[in-house]
Amino acid sequence: MPKPEAEALAGTPLVDGVESNPASPQCLYAGPTSGPVAQVEVFVGDGAKKFLDIDREHAHEFTEVPGIGEEAHAEDNAIFARVGRTWFAVRLVRLNDPARNAPALVTAATAVAGRL
Repeated sequence: MPKPEAEALAGTPLVDGVESNPASPQCLYAGPTSGPVAQVEVFVGDGAKKFLDIDREHAHEFTEVPGIGEEAHAEDNAIFARVGRTWFAVRLVRLNDPARNAPALVTAATAVAGRL
């Protein structure tokens, strides 16, 4: 996810992203230390699916999100989706009402799905 898209999702400026090991692709954008609290995380592959499985095991409440890949599931501040055989997750950390973030999460997840 390009930084401008992460900032649009978070609704605030973020510091440059930090990528992970290519074997377990993920990227993290954090808010500046001056605030506000914000973080955007993108996971691709087995780690994204494992994240979803763990949240299901902990009985998190999910809703289906049509139009993103073959299947997509949303919970507060996160969307998990599958494009072909590839899973991804977009997660937002903000200290506001998660319902306010839902439209931006759908936009962000749709953009990620389009790149896979």
